[in-house]
Amino acid sequence: FLTLNICCLNTTFEQLVRKKILDSQYKCFEKINRDPPYNKSGPYCSRNWDGWLCWDDTPAGTSASQNCPNYFDDFDPTEKATKFCGEDGQWFRHPETNRTWSNYTPCNAHTKEKLASAYILFYMAIVGHALSIVSLLISLAIFFYFRSLSCQRITLHKNLFCSYVLNSALTIIYLVAVVDNPELVDRNPVGCKVLHFFHMYMLGCNYFWMLCEGIYLHTLIVVAVFAEEQHLHWYYLLGWGFPLVPVSIHAVARKKYFDDNCWMSVETHLLYAVHGPIVAALLVNLLFLLNIIRVLVTKLRDTHRAESNMYMKAVRATLILVPLLGIQFVIIPWRPENRLAGEVYEYIMHILMHHQGLLVATIFCFFNGEVQAALKRQWMQYKTQWGQRRKDHCSMRSTSYTATSITEVPAFMYHHDCNNEHLNGGRNRATGNVQSEQKSNPFGRRLSVVESQRRSLAGRAAQEDDTGLHTDSSSRL
Repeated sequence: FLTLNICCLNTTFEQLVRKKILDSQYKCFEKINRDPPYNKSGPYCSRNWDGWLCWDDTPAGTSASQNCPNYFDDFDPTEKATKFCGEDGQWFRHPETNRTWSNYTPCNAHTKEKLASAYILFYMAIVGHALSIVSLLISLAIFFYFRSLSCQRITLHKNLFCSYVLNSALTIIYLVAVVDNPELVDRNPVGCKVLHFFHMYMLGCNYFWMLCEGIYLHTLIVVAVFAEEQHLHWYYLLGWGFPLVPVSIHAVARKKYFDDNCWMSVETHLLYAVHGPIVAALLVNLLFLLNIIRVLVTKLRDTHRAESNMYMKAVRATLILVPLLGIQFVIIPWRPENRLAGEVYEYIMHILMHHQGLLVATIFCFFNGEVQAALKRQWMQYKTQWGQRRKDHCSMRSTSYTATSITEVPAFMYHHDCNNEHLNGGRNRATGNVQSEQKSNPFGRRLSVVESQRRSLAGRAAQEDDTGLHTDSSSRL
């Protein structure tokens, strides 16, 4: 997690600084008594302890220098403190106090820049974890929505993603509520230590679920020879249960031996109780994956080609993530001593650490061929349904328009027939009205022709019936 350089001198911090200074003083006195006396000619300034650092015998007219101490947060250990030995063989005395003086000004000369950089890293962490949460939730929605993706491997992915969501959420809460709140750190409530406990627990769950991914692939490919089903309850026990052991050990030891405020300090070896199992899980996972690749290359070159390609993609994704997600535990001891190189190192490490969830979601979900195929099928199905819906809608509108035209025109024609039968003025006037209306209404004109043909056919049929009856009557007679 990100630790801001906040000058907050509480009781525990003062005790820690005092202990460091006393240890350095004790080592200095041992060194003064152990080293041989100065054997060069000419005046010199004798070795001494100035209260913060131990200075060796120094020839007159020269300056001694060494790295700044790491007692305080605003001191940069990569900078140099200096002490000048005068021509008379006496250490330089400050003109205002007339006391021997060592120049520690460069040690905190870049405090403002470091504080600004710390806040940039702080907001980078917030943004990185927020992006991780969003991408992981989208991935989980995809996994739960598409039933075609349901299998044991996807189940492991779901648990891994859930652990990263919880870890990112707890990290954001911890950064905002504890790290950026010196007053809360001063009060040192139990709640901030409980939050730290769960934060460390979820950190362990992340890497042990990565180990579960590696074990599953190793069992599937090397041991079970493409077996389909495994007992997942062991994976749940390892991924969610085992991290409680090292985190609980760390909490008990921290409470007993290094109970600093909110357990924020990283100046303790007790953190190895949590980081040690994580490094071990990464190394075991890496060995599993190397063995998987060996088996796939040697035994699956010509047989089960489709299956081997599928498993090879899964192995490649996991193999990329294992060193990538564990890089902060591997290269932390090699932090550059130079100030600028150290800042570059910090930015790279924070990008990798706080965007882990985004990397996991991208590689295991968004770049997954099965997920991409399922999304494409869903998109094509949506486009087909939308096109059919629009087609049906247009067809219904056309049918409604035709039906309306057909039903309205006969009523209009019937109205003029009534005028023919009942109004004064005779048949010609009514017929003229009908013809004028037909000219203004083409649909009415067309239906009038159809109606005339229908009446003609009806009259012909009536004549045939009359003729048939007449013939039948004549034959009977």
